[in-house]
Amino acid sequence: MTVTSHIGPAFALGFALGAAPGPVQLLILTETAKRGIAGGVRVMLGANGTLFLVMVALAFGFSSLAPGHGLLRGLRVVGGAFLIYLAIDELRRVRREAENPTDVAPPSTMGPTTRGVVSVVLNPGAWIFFATTASAVVADATVDGGTDVALAAAIAMTVGVSLSDLTFTLLGSGGRTLVGDRGLRWIRTALSIGLAAIGAAFIVQGLRLT
Repeated sequence: MTVTSHIGPAFALGFALGAAPGPVQLLILTETAKRGIAGGVRVMLGANGTLFLVMVALAFGFSSLAPGHGLLRGLRVVGGAFLIYLAIDELRRVRREAENPTDVAPPSTMGPTTRGVVSVVLNPGAWIFFATTASAVVADATVDGGTDVALAAAIAMTVGVSLSDLTFTLLGSGGRTLVGDRGLRWIRTALSIGLAAIGAAFIVQGLRLT
């Protein structure tokens, strides 16, 4: 099999992963609605940069490692709590802006890039993906062409995710023109509630695991 035979499927898998609704996608839309396209891009840099580092690690021989039961349980609880924190922080900012549009809210303790990184590191679904599907893709590429082909597959998957995430960013960047500031606050509120719901589901799953 050639290098291209691995790049195509890896890219398609990455694009599909990026298109699937999840914490990172909601965070991209939220930051884009709040800060414009720069906010979404910064989330992408954090999340996709973290994805790329993990994929490179898999390509260099860590594809056989899988998170244990206890680690996944902890990631669900901690990751869920992090998403709820982000949701509450955003809802407070939306409320403050609605009450006094001219009042400048203090900067967040965690910027978009850092939020993107943490949203992957504390996402149990991401680590399950790394340990299963991503590891299988990289391992298959390694068997056929060694580390170089595995790295090519890792890059292709990251590019696929990035292009898909960029689509979310571009879609969200025109929100202020279409719906105005008040409409954006409603959108940010809905996205924040979505983040909180995902976080609560993670926590429930983590607490139910035995």
